[in-house]
Amino acid sequence: MIRHRYAEVQPFREGLAWVRRPEASRWALIDTTGAALIEANNGYRAVGSFSEGLSWVSMDGKGRWMAVDRTNIVKIPPGYEDVRPFRGGLAAVRQNGGWGAVDRTGQVVVPTRYHGLTTALADGRHVDGFTEDGLAVVELAGRRGVVDRTGRVLVAPAYPTVVVHPVAFLIGDESGRWGALDRRGERLIEPAHPSPAAVVAEIDRLLADTTPVL
Repeated sequence: MIRHRYAEVQPFREGLAWVRRPEASRWALIDTTGAALIEANNGYRAVGSFSEGLSWVSMDGKGRWMAVDRTNIVKIPPGYEDVRPFRGGLAAVRQNGGWGAVDRTGQVVVPTRYHGLTTALADGRHVDGFTEDGLAVVELAGRRGVVDRTGRVLVAPAYPTVVVHPVAFLIGDESGRWGALDRRGERLIEPAHPSPAAVVAEIDRLLADTTPVL
């Protein structure tokens, strides 16, 4: 389909892939036929795969990330030290040492004031930024909380560990005991369980109750 002419390639995402020829230090964008949509002479030394129609690119390969579309139109101007792919219309970004999030227009929806923005899920996965239903675990001074896609704080950063469950937030304390908060951030299960699995079992029991509290 595409001849072996590249020194480096990235995976195809949304029918597009960044590629670099052996003689070039900068990346070009091709489609699944091998046709170039963005030429290497545009000067991108670092690039990220397309996600939701946008790709983060950097001219110096070190920072000042900006987002472009497949026609090389700049949708979000340069200025970020680090970035993550878009998920659900939002992307985690770092500016002046702090993490936050922007939407696809570049509007800051979560202020870049957090020390981390990586979300642990109850099924064991981790995502950079927001879940599909618009929730993210934020870290501030070693404590974790939860914000929604508008930047509203649902759970203040007060816990060593927070895990997003489909109907609740699992919380772990300093002694390794686990409990849960509901989606409003109110206490649902006291932190008295030895593991997240035990809390999930308790949540399942509550859901099965004839008069559920969730």
